[in-house]
Amino acid sequence: MHIEKLFSDLLLEESLALTKNLTVQDYVLGLSYVAVKTQSGVGLAYTFRNQISSGCNVLSEDLRKRPASEIAHLINSYDIIESAIGLATVNSVLKDYNTETDIYDNIDFRNKNVGMVGYFRPVIKQLSPIVKNLYIFELKDIEGTYDPAYAKRKFPECDIVIISGTTLVNKTTEDFFCYIPNHCKTVILGPSTPMSENLSEYADLYGFKINREEGAMDAIEKGAGMKILKKFGTKIAKISSRR
Repeated sequence: MHIEKLFSDLLLEESLALTKNLTVQDYVLGLSYVAVKTQSGVGLAYTFRNQISSGCNVLSEDLRKRPASEIAHLINSYDIIESAIGLATVNSVLKDYNTETDIYDNIDFRNKNVGMVGYFRPVIKQLSPIVKNLYIFELKDIEGTYDPAYAKRKFPECDIVIISGTTLVNKTTEDFFCYIPNHCKTVILGPSTPMSENLSEYADLYGFKINREEGAMDAIEKGAGMKILKKFGTKIAKISSRR
């Protein structure tokens, strides 16, 4: 699949007008997720906690009351936690989804070869009995998975490819898309996934909308993952009619 521009640049272009005149009202750096609250809502992004720089302070300054447009640009930061903050800020404003649904409701996985970047345990449990083959590419050393570098060898065999939205944090999304055949159904999945018109040109987007902001922020501050967070929001999707 040909990528004309970095996805982070596409996201910044799309969110620029939406972040204008907004500020960061609050933010939380949790063990599983970063949450950023603007006047538009709360956005999430995954925390790669094992890659956070060592030291006494994760951030050098308080980001509250800073312009959201400025903080959104952190998505291009080399620092992994700053990148997550930038993506979460973008996600707080990119909320134009077209359905509240789960990935299983829209895609026929039966007897298909499926590639998956990221270890989505509930999805794996659902898909394993019905797919022809499930190739999982994961950074962590988990039995039954491949190193992400091997994806380029397996993607040509796939009918469906699922890419974790967390790849937008560690800036590897485009590395995977380059090896996805044009015939593949392509999905970006997870709470880090922006509901972006620009990204929907390349993949169907399945993300998560926070409905109960105070409860979600408190849970993230206490280290909650999606098992707990799901009661504070709804699974959403942006499925492009042009693909």
